[in-house]
Amino acid sequence: MCVMKDDLIDDGGFELGLPTHEEMLKHQCTLLCAELEMTCKDLRKAHQNIAKLIIMHRDGSTELAALKVEHERLKWTLSEMYSQEREREASRMGYAYGDHANREKK
Repeated sequence: MCVMKDDLIDDGGFELGLPTHEEMLKHQCTLLCAELEMTCKDLRKAHQNIAKLIIMHRDGSTELAALKVEHERLKWTLSEMYSQEREREASRMGYAYGDHANREKK
């Protein structure tokens, strides 16, 4: 007689019998509790990360405001320096080549 072995279905591990309904519910409850603990841990970590990001944003905003003030101050300082330099250069050019702008036509 030929015995057929079906390899599609693994029936190993059932030697001790199937778990009862209560055992399956207990196991499912244990899995759900473990998942809940991991979710709470991840949530606490996310709250800590959000708090750190809020602090970083606040510090960055404060630093950005200070940099904007400094930028405006430097812009005005450079603008004044540039206009003074331009006036000096114009007076030097006028001195070297003569000032022809104020000449009257004869």
